[in-house]
Amino acid sequence: MTTEKFITDLNNKPLILYPCEWNYRIIGTDHGEIELAVRETLGDTEYVFEKANVKGKFSSFSLTLTVRNESHRNEIYAALGQHPAVRIIM
Repeated sequence: MTTEKFITDLNNKPLILYPCEWNYRIIGTDHGEIELAVRETLGDTEYVFEKANVKGKFSSFSLTLTVRNESHRNEIYAALGQHPAVRIIM
């Protein structure tokens, strides 16, 4: 049996054990607006937000926090992705 069998389920989805620390990469042009989007989305949730890289007019940011389950992880992804200041979220 290969190691891959232990890290994926039968549908070839990665097996993620919740709650867990999750990192999102956010790309946008305005640091202040991205930070505001994070604060509006997460409220009082504890998180770490850092500028990761700057290339031309775009900046990337790292957002790390504990997610409770897959639904929670996807809700955060969707909410940040809908914010006008966010160009790309991964």
